[in-house]
Amino acid sequence: AAVGVATAAVAACHGFSLVAEALPASFTLGFRKLGWKGMRVSRGAVGTVDGTMLALSRDAALEAGVPEDSVEEIVRLAADLGALGAEPLSDPLTLLRFYNARGEEVDAAADMHRDTTAWRADYCLSDLMSAHGEGGDYKSDGSRSGESSEWSWHTKPSTPEAQFASRHGFFGRLSQPSPDNEPILVWRIGSPDYAGIVRENVVDVFLRAWVVHMEDALQASRAASLRDRRLIRARLVVDARDFSLGNLRYLWVLRKIISLGKQYYPEVTASVTVVRAPSIAAQLYKLVRPLLTPLMEQKISILGENFEDGLLKHSGLQLSALPIALGGSAPDDEVGAGEPIP
Repeated sequence: AAVGVATAAVAACHGFSLVAEALPASFTLGFRKLGWKGMRVSRGAVGTVDGTMLALSRDAALEAGVPEDSVEEIVRLAADLGALGAEPLSDPLTLLRFYNARGEEVDAAADMHRDTTAWRADYCLSDLMSAHGEGGDYKSDGSRSGESSEWSWHTKPSTPEAQFASRHGFFGRLSQPSPDNEPILVWRIGSPDYAGIVRENVVDVFLRAWVVHMEDALQASRAASLRDRRLIRARLVVDARDFSLGNLRYLWVLRKIISLGKQYYPEVTASVTVVRAPSIAAQLYKLVRPLLTPLMEQKISILGENFEDGLLKHSGLQLSALPIALGGSAPDDEVGAGEPIP
């Protein structure tokens, strides 16, 4: 059970160019708000507005919140991708996520970005997010069609599959962020009916629901980052109570989820705090370390039943920020209860 708990802890999506001549003048202002400004360059830009090529400048990246020690690399990454504006996932702070997620290697970050945008287009994110909730607008290629610094999407399942996943799921984002505007995610990994998920052959249903959850977390973190002009990531709290030895047979499900997150969702979480974990979990944690990147490994803490002090130290979260079931004051229904599958 401890191996499964530790594995769950680590689980904590084609570039394109715009025809600038078709953009209204107001859209240029939108670029500047998101960290982009017009500058004349000899190459590397992908369009023009009023005869001026658009590219990410060093000053604009700094103004957007990119740390000075990373700004040259982020400007290079934007140029390598031919990025113009905030989409697809191309504002400076989101590019910083890709850069950090690939060990501060620009070429690797560019590869991840290209793979992610291709995956998002193929995965039909627009339809998926609409099925599970409302308030977030997407284009057919998986990029946002609304203002990237705003995110009002909330869960409201409208299809039989989404409603099923909502009843039997075990994760969610709390409506209230941390005092530092960080989204708070909660997973109850001991509550799902893993046997029922496999028996009824609905693993992919939950995988799609988990993609929705990760997308919600990414866009909420991204919007907060753009507003505050600093990189903001989510705080993930994993409730491991009732995760049993019998769940170890379903470790492959968690590995499938982990692989998807590592490939397509860069730097979504700042920390993963496992609470109410079996006492042996910390000792067996080393068995799942090969699944982690070094960056992910730094983010994880495994705590037992008395976790209030450790939670505050590791994540900066007060106990009161968590759902009632964990001793806090947030509504329990903001996180899936993992109802048994008939």
